Amino acid sequence: MSLCRRNLLRLGLALPAMPAFADTPALLMGTGAPGGDYAVYGPAWGQFAAAQAGVSIAYRVTGGSSANILLIEEGTAELGLTTVAIANQARSGTGSWTAGVKFRAFRALFPMFPSVLQIVSPANTGITSLDALAGQAIGIGPEGSSAANSVAQILGSVGVQPKAMVTGGYIRQLHDMLAGQLAACAFIGAPPLPAIARAAMTHNLSLIGFSAPEAEQVARVLPGMSPMVLKAGLFPGQRVGVGSVGTVNIAIGAASLSKDLAQAVTQAALDHVGQLAAAIGTAPHPCPVSSVTDVGITFHPGAAIALRRAGFDVPDKFVEA
Repeated sequence: MSLCRRNLLRLGLALPAMPAFADTPALLMGTGAPGGDYAVYGPAWGQFAAAQAGVSIAYRVTGGSSANILLIEEGTAELGLTTVAIANQARSGTGSWTAGVKFRAFRALFPMFPSVLQIVSPANTGITSLDALAGQAIGIGPEGSSAANSVAQILGSVGVQPKAMVTGGYIRQLHDMLAGQLAACAFIGAPPLPAIARAAMTHNLSLIGFSAPEAEQVARVLPGMSPMVLKAGLFPGQRVGVGSVGTVNIAIGAASLSKDLAQAVTQAALDHVGQLAAAIGTAPHPCPVSSVTDVGITFHPGAAIALRRAGFDVPDKFVEA
């Protein structure tokens, strides 16, 4: 999907006049891999943010959540997208990707939308339950994505141990699954994840779910994860809701961003919630600030100003310069 200025105008999106930060160097935003929602949402938000703040924004295709935090931590990027579950790993130094380091250079800007774990397998494999994934090779998405950094823990918390968990691009891994090289794919994203939705249009896939006790067990073990439901009709032939687990996506910025700039790029998203949801094919789904602060993630002071003006409750103790 191309999100050039002309296309945004076609959608009826009023782009404000260029103001305020003309002397600011171009910002870099870490997004995500093709076939995932970050690859679309990031540039869509960036178009609005650039127009509202009067800055240039470039984009870096990454694996996703943890990769974007690392870009900000090393000073390469100023903006990015991640999930609450991965942000918690970064803050606490848990998760193998952190090597025990506690990352402090990023701040939350605004909650975006929920992402849900979507586990699919070709119907002809006969794999229809979590238990059946034991001893199998499964794809877990790009290196640096939320799934790549949490699926092992999610499955392990309910006693499921696949033989191998392989990272790779969404589109490529689904191709490998359909070719019989992987038994299933387990990706985290706004449902339906674009790559899965495309595959489901031409292939009969089984959607593998969690029981309520299994989902609650995952939530107990992994901060930032909670029980969620893949509602009926998301995928062809899906007649009932399927239980799963998921986390909330958040936009993040470098702590070093000025208060005014952080406020402007946050306000741009808050002013275009419906259009950003449409860009990834979901209905607007406001996520509470508490979904971020419950695991101790702090907001940029500029973002807090925009959020409070929009009616969000951002406690002072969760605002950090």
